[in-house]
Amino acid sequence: MTPVFEWKQSDFDKLIANCPDEPVTPFIRKYFPPGARLLEAGCGSGRFVHWLDARGYDIEGLEIGAETVATLHRVFPHLKIREGDVRALPYAENTFDGVLSLGVIEHVIEGLAGPIREMHRVLKPGGVALVIVPSFNLVRRIKYPTGIYHLHALLGYGKRWNPVRRLFGKPPHQAARQPRPAHPPPYKRWPVFGEFFEYRLTKDEFERALATEGFAIVESVPTSLIDGLYHEFGRLFVRFGYFEFHPNAVGRRLNAWLARRPFWHNHMHLCVVQKP
Repeated sequence: MTPVFEWKQSDFDKLIANCPDEPVTPFIRKYFPPGARLLEAGCGSGRFVHWLDARGYDIEGLEIGAETVATLHRVFPHLKIREGDVRALPYAENTFDGVLSLGVIEHVIEGLAGPIREMHRVLKPGGVALVIVPSFNLVRRIKYPTGIYHLHALLGYGKRWNPVRRLFGKPPHQAARQPRPAHPPPYKRWPVFGEFFEYRLTKDEFERALATEGFAIVESVPTSLIDGLYHEFGRLFVRFGYFEFHPNAVGRRLNAWLARRPFWHNHMHLCVVQKP
């Protein structure tokens, strides 16, 4: 269903250090006062659960990876983290003041409706969810019909193709395959070739998916701008290393120029939504 985080202490420490500067953090502070009861649905490494728990939030994490959950229970026994699936949240209706979904629901191959419906169900009336998915931005929409988007995906798939890996003496790639649904959603998938990883949505598609399940949209903003520059132009303008992006001088200027044009190059899209 979703990618499983491989938990490492060194990675976790770095990810915790990044929490204050993450694009979602100002929205957490804006909409959720300390003491609010929160759920992170698909918490991965548990870094935001750890970071917010230390700041007075009553937060619980749900993660599908059994090994990750077991590690977190061993290293941080005080954190409330349980194993579970975002498509069937193990909570009663109207339980939480807020829900965080930070790059999770796009990995559900049958589509976003089920996880969004579950978030709506467990939120209290008036509760708020912060939901982030990858954006099918303007740059990606331009690249798609030209074939550049597909070529990028094909080259990436080639690196994982086992005959190529054997040629370079690498172990075979273990694909986490998901069965193709009978009626796949109308979103652009990534990668175009090979096993499914995620969907990327236009602004209208994402907002419509949330509204269809009963949410009122409060804010809808492009995020992860420098990430988008890296993903679409590679190392030409931005280097990436140990969970940090390092733009060069041209990259900084280009990012600033593109940032004035919403949804042109953002990697992710954040929606703040409320349950009426």
